[in-house]
Amino acid sequence: MSSAFTPNGLTRRSPVIRYMSEEKKAEDAVFVPIDESKATAEDDDDDDEVFEKVEALGRGSAKAKRGRRKGTSASKATPAQKPTLAPEEVFYEGPPAITETLVPTLSIVTVIGIIPAAASWARQAWVRYRITNRRIRVNSGVGGKDMAEIVYPDIVEIRTVRRLFGDGDMVAFLRDGARFEMRNIPNFDDTMEFILAQVSPDVASKYREKGDVTN
Repeated sequence: MSSAFTPNGLTRRSPVIRYMSEEKKAEDAVFVPIDESKATAEDDDDDDEVFEKVEALGRGSAKAKRGRRKGTSASKATPAQKPTLAPEEVFYEGPPAITETLVPTLSIVTVIGIIPAAASWARQAWVRYRITNRRIRVNSGVGGKDMAEIVYPDIVEIRTVRRLFGDGDMVAFLRDGARFEMRNIPNFDDTMEFILAQVSPDVASKYREKGDVTN
């Protein structure tokens, strides 16, 4: 009943009111663009802050690693130096004693003495002894081309025979059962003392007890 008394202008929305309401909605729905330069600057500032933090963390970790490496290297013990061998000392290098040629040379007056004299002088020309603090070497044969060499740890026994004029012969028995012979060693006593100082104490003591068969 009340609608019967309502004016037509109030029961229906007039074009003016509808336009105004639509205009208000349009204003509310208007898209306001963002200032791109300002947003980009803010983003750059944020990125710079992030990068600075990352770089700071990286520098800190790098310093910590360097500190650990330095500390580790300082805490490590100095590596032990490898033992070095003493320089090789040559005690004698040369031919057998010249005294081995005396008797054969005197026997040349007989026909039989020619061959021993020639052999003794050939030994003087081609045989060479080399005695050092590490090894004993003998070069022999025609032109001295044959070489035999031993080292002191391989010697297990020594036997000697003394000769006239201070010379002597030596036979060294090796671990593998071989024998190493030297004849007419010059300065025999001094040479044997040098050799005994290089071999093992057991071999030296055994030789001093019964190694020289002429005693």
